[in-house]
Amino acid sequence: MNRTQIDYIEEDEIDLKELFHTLLRRKKLIFIITTLITISAGIYAFTKTPIYEVKSNIKLGYIGDKIIGDPISLVKTLNVIYNVEDTVDTKEEFIAKVSTISNNKKISNFITVITEGISNVKALELNKKVLMSIQEKYAKKIEQYKKNNIAVINELKSQIKELNTLEKKNIERKIEILKKQTLPLLDAKIVFLKNSKLKAIKEKIRFNYQNLKKYEKEIKKLYTNSQKTKNSATLVIISIQMVNYQNLILNSQNNVEDLKLQAETIKKETLPTLKEKKKNLVHDTLRKLKYDLEVTLKNNKLRLEEKILNLQYENSDQNIKNSKVVGKYIMHNYASKPKKKLIIVVAFITGLILSIFLVFFLEFLSSTREEETKQ
Repeated sequence: MNRTQIDYIEEDEIDLKELFHTLLRRKKLIFIITTLITISAGIYAFTKTPIYEVKSNIKLGYIGDKIIGDPISLVKTLNVIYNVEDTVDTKEEFIAKVSTISNNKKISNFITVITEGISNVKALELNKKVLMSIQEKYAKKIEQYKKNNIAVINELKSQIKELNTLEKKNIERKIEILKKQTLPLLDAKIVFLKNSKLKAIKEKIRFNYQNLKKYEKEIKKLYTNSQKTKNSATLVIISIQMVNYQNLILNSQNNVEDLKLQAETIKKETLPTLKEKKKNLVHDTLRKLKYDLEVTLKNNKLRLEEKILNLQYENSDQNIKNSKVVGKYIMHNYASKPKKKLIIVVAFITGLILSIFLVFFLEFLSSTREEETKQ
């Protein structure tokens, strides 16, 4: 180590010693300044109005598995209503204020509310007021939701009443008409065709056959007479009579064919059609109406009643909950502000540092004057 480095170290040691001696010489000044600043901070801390803090975790209201409102929008609205972000100092006497309203980062349906007041009572009252404002906001939505469900329930009840009265009576009336009017009319028509119409046609056919035999006999007689007579006038009359009888025979034959065709149509078309219609009415229409009356109406009624039960459950307290505080309100018996110990410690350290700087500054001024005097 050379001489220059040794001199530099000695000078540093001398400077540190001088600094320490300077602090010792001015220790009273350091003590006075530090004490004054510390005492002033203590007076401020102990005379300033104590502020108490109350914290709550609010679980937002829900309907079923859905939150009633948007938590983020709600927090923004509450921050505006309670001037949470307003840092302007007003001249009004401080009693209580909302310091924080924030969303819970872990649970989306929770928000945290922190209030401050001159006492735990005032801070708690304001915290509860925030909760009440949330509950009132959600209560309107809950009320509207319930009203909508009640309207649907009343509509479903009217449908059940209609099923029990109008539709039931309508089906019963259709069954009654089918049993007492439609089917008896079909039976009467079938019986009429069998017992009356076909017999009448058969009788007409028999009557036409009798006429045919009679007309044929008359023609034979006229033919025999025409063989016996020689009178031309008589022959003309006989010829005319024979032509008339032949026309009558032809008409009777046509009538017989028409009547046979009518009988055949009734037997092979009309009666089977009527019997098939009766069968369909009995086995299809009547059975379906009975099924609708005994099964379909009951199922529809049960389905509507099930919907009503579901809506009633949706309107129940088990499915709908308004906002509430989870757990207890968090508060302490001591004030959260001002932090007296912290203020005094910070004031003491600040006073000590300031006093040391002041001593060094005074020492610097003193040495400067001495140098000026020597010159």
